[in-house]
Amino acid sequence: MQVKMERRIVLLITVAFVTLTFTINAFASSPLEIGNSIIAEKADDLIKGGGKAETYAYGEIADNEDNRRMFRIPTLISEVTGLNFVPLAVIEHIGSDITLYAVVAGLPSDLTGKDVAVKTLARRQLKHFERSYYNSYFKKIKGDDPLLFSNVMAKEVSTAFTAEYGDLTVTDPANLGRKYPTARKVSELTGIDITALSGIRAFGGLESLLKFLSLLPEDLPGKDKAIKVVAKEKRKSGF
Repeated sequence: MQVKMERRIVLLITVAFVTLTFTINAFASSPLEIGNSIIAEKADDLIKGGGKAETYAYGEIADNEDNRRMFRIPTLISEVTGLNFVPLAVIEHIGSDITLYAVVAGLPSDLTGKDVAVKTLARRQLKHFERSYYNSYFKKIKGDDPLLFSNVMAKEVSTAFTAEYGDLTVTDPANLGRKYPTARKVSELTGIDITALSGIRAFGGLESLLKFLSLLPEDLPGKDKAIKVVAKEKRKSGF
């Protein structure tokens, strides 16, 4: 509860900052210029607050292949909006993913690609497996078919992981089943697409797969058995 409250406080403070900065920069000539001004100022504030715009692996954060591969979400945001990559990466690195989410959410509404960027960042939060967030995120698409809804959930969560870490090296269902046998068993028990389950298993591990299953509709056939299968594998693996 305390962690959730702290995340909400950070979000509110950052949105307030962005709103103020937007007002100050209201006379900039384009939404992109306004956006770049806002993220540059936020990145500078984080650095002045004691952060370092550098990583252990690659040193100073720069717009190059190594850094874009390391900061995949800032890369996606930069690609769809045209915003400068470096301050986006700095905000995430020194701040947090929720800080970046709040900053982007507060950018001009007419910024090209903003909706896609916000959606990417909103989806990213599914990796934390907070029930209240799931209820809010999926409330508009929940229907009467628990399997259909579960497949939508699985696809979204898997997309969140692959956006963060890259695509699966194997895509064929049969090969996925051999590489991720626990995901295959869950798919067989519940009917959920093995590709989506494999994405969660591959990048989030058994712990994430178990947390995801616990959030599925209670009336999904096979859910309880699937949870037992994953829990057993998790105990065997020691994680």
